[in-house]
Amino acid sequence: MWTLEPGHWDTPRDQAHRSWLGFLVLEGLLARDITLAGSTATELVGEGDVLQPWASRREEGLVRYRVAWHVLMPVRLAILDDRLGRALADWPQVMSALLERAIRRTHRMSIHEALLQLTPVETRLLVLFWHLAERWGNVTPGGIALRLRLSHALLGRLVGCQRSSVTTALQHVYASGHLKRRHDGSWLLVGPPPDEMAGVHWHAASPAAS
Repeated sequence: MWTLEPGHWDTPRDQAHRSWLGFLVLEGLLARDITLAGSTATELVGEGDVLQPWASRREEGLVRYRVAWHVLMPVRLAILDDRLGRALADWPQVMSALLERAIRRTHRMSIHEALLQLTPVETRLLVLFWHLAERWGNVTPGGIALRLRLSHALLGRLVGCQRSSVTTALQHVYASGHLKRRHDGSWLLVGPPPDEMAGVHWHAASPAAS
């Protein structure tokens, strides 16, 4: 079992870890930043995700990129080492469950990639919040509460735009009544989910937010 405190995570580098299956996130929240051609995109990783952070260091392609991990909330990791890997031969249902978790993460990344094609940024942000709420949201009498502390800079990396564009776009989303920022820093989603957003009109959406 590993525990990680908020801050940069210097992932394992030695050759011994490469025989491990990886890690299973038991609790907490991490950000995985990929920097490519001067731009950074972020994936949020949390409870139930299977990680193999050293895989990103393999030199397999011509496109150069850099990966950095940041712990946003204290994290506990279960170590899926080579001993567990050998034991899983007698427990195929456990291996199946781990594989399913890896596939779920890939599916979520595909949805995230698709929402990056949405315009304007206001729509992109609102769909992102609903996407995150599927995992980290709680139903309340007023709507879906999302207890993630997400800075405007982090939101920009999640939706592929500058922090200043996020700040402007969020004001339009607030004005629509579909999203509220609560005093404790959490978010509240109000109204229908994204597949019922055809009638949403953003107030004074700027060209820069597209």
